[in-house]
Amino acid sequence: MGTSSHYDLAIVGGGINGCALAREAARAGLRVALLEARDFGAGVTSRSTRLIHGGLRYLENFRFTLVRESLRDRATLSREFPGIVRPQPFLLPVYRSDSRARWYIACGMALYRLLSADGTLPAPRRISASELLALLPELDPDGLVGGFEYFDCQAVFPERLALEMAMQAESAGAEIRNHARVTGLLLRDSRVQGVRFEGLSGSGELLSRLVVNATGAWVDQLLEFAREDASEPLLSLVNGAHIVVRDLPGAPRHAVYREARADRRPFFIIPWRGLRLIGTTETLFSGDPAVTLPEESEIRYLLREANALFPAAGLARGDVLYAYSGSRPILRAPRDDLNRASRDHAIVDHEKTEGIAGLLTMAGGKLTTAPSFARSALRRIARMLGISTAAVAPAQPHSLNGAPSELAALYGPRWRDVLDAIEADPDMARPLADGCSTKRGQVLYAIENEHAKTLADVMLRRTGAAYEPRYERSWAEAAADIAAGRLGWDRTETGRALAEYDTELAQTLLRK
Repeated sequence: MGTSSHYDLAIVGGGINGCALAREAARAGLRVALLEARDFGAGVTSRSTRLIHGGLRYLENFRFTLVRESLRDRATLSREFPGIVRPQPFLLPVYRSDSRARWYIACGMALYRLLSADGTLPAPRRISASELLALLPELDPDGLVGGFEYFDCQAVFPERLALEMAMQAESAGAEIRNHARVTGLLLRDSRVQGVRFEGLSGSGELLSRLVVNATGAWVDQLLEFAREDASEPLLSLVNGAHIVVRDLPGAPRHAVYREARADRRPFFIIPWRGLRLIGTTETLFSGDPAVTLPEESEIRYLLREANALFPAAGLARGDVLYAYSGSRPILRAPRDDLNRASRDHAIVDHEKTEGIAGLLTMAGGKLTTAPSFARSALRRIARMLGISTAAVAPAQPHSLNGAPSELAALYGPRWRDVLDAIEADPDMARPLADGCSTKRGQVLYAIENEHAKTLADVMLRRTGAAYEPRYERSWAEAAADIAAGRLGWDRTETGRALAEYDTELAQTLLRK
């Protein structure tokens, strides 16, 4: 593949922030190329706590602007991606021994309500200890003084949120490429003029007026292509571990938010696909962000905290269906207090900081604030390019009436298109394998309509089949047969695809 057409903007990194920027920029009329080394949302986007939240705990550090931005973006994502982003009620128990008194938390809840006064979710409310125990019968009652109910949102599969943004960017005219790894920057006279890349469909060069580094945990690695000597890293990587167990006895549809008893960190137990997702930890990390499996000490920590809150659960290591961890990129953090590290985001113009023109970096940020981060970056880009951007019409509301819950969580407003494609062929309407809820047609749809190029794309990030508690390797073999027929793999290529999938799965989920 030779040199590509000239673009206004080349975005490197197809996580939530890169995909959000591609969507905003393409809709505003820019010529955009989005390149992702692996798959859209395959990095920390897919390894998060899967919440779209306002950042209640950020109020304690007086980050009111960040909370207001988060709440505004929460409303935007909920409106534009119904099903994929959905309301999630939370219960926050308060104990006599807690570091924060109930009146203190009540003040925070009142402020949270004030900052989110858009009517999209019910207002927080104070509840008594007896009502809390009625909702959570297995909750530890010792020292319980009451609590609160409030609402945030959940993205069951945030990697699909990134994918939807990338596909909307494509619909608006962007060129999007997954499995296209950037191997260098095109530099001339201290100006970045494009990127060099290689991927499944070949290699080449792509010219652009501006390059945006939106690689998340890989931000500092990409900058090495432009820097002649070692520089202070822009980011710290903080690993967050999560475990998934079967549903707890007596647990309602509510998620539970607590401060961990061991270290007073935020701690969640969240309903997720009929299971319970428990997390998270925070540990500074310096390894390969693509391989971030939890430590056994982190798994034990999460089990202890869950059992302290729900003693009757009696969770043991064997109850953990699987565990995962992601390296969240945050602005340089103090080693001694990660709780106070900034969760904000920044846009770095490397011409101003290092004399390297034509290169911007999106540093930090979080899942929820991707829309605001993208809009801020686009305003900066427009000024640098000396252009005005087209106004973008608000997204029209979509109906999920009649949508099966699993299809709504995966495909959001596109659920009807997927269902029609599945039901058009009786063979494609059959389960992928015995005990699997994924349909054969979903595999084919992922390949034909959603840029899925590998089995990991299909099993982990399009259908979520690999996350099912009854998962068997035969499911991947069945998906490989369908993919081989559509992609033209021979027996050797199919075997290689399965082996590569096995490796990625083992680097993503730590199974018992």
